[in-house]
Amino acid sequence: MIGDELGEYAHEGILEAVVRHLLTTADLDQLCDDADLPQLTYGDGTPVTIDSARIDRDAQVMTLDRGVWLELSDGTVFGLTVHTGARPRGEVILRRR
Repeated sequence: MIGDELGEYAHEGILEAVVRHLLTTADLDQLCDDADLPQLTYGDGTPVTIDSARIDRDAQVMTLDRGVWLELSDGTVFGLTVHTGARPRGEVILRRR
């Protein structure tokens, strides 16, 4: 994402991208282990996996919000929405690494 593309919604866009990245760079069972949570598994013990994590725009969801749609291997689909409760008080600058 480019800073100009994010515009005044930089916070939402960055959080959306971070959540998507996090959920596609590790296995769901590993994320559960890291968070000290039980794992989702099928009856035979095989772990449920994240088949895809797409941002609202890529999932072709008609919304003004930002968010991520998760599709799990068991057919479950979850939408995580980023809502803005307040804007920054001062100027925030996007810095590329």
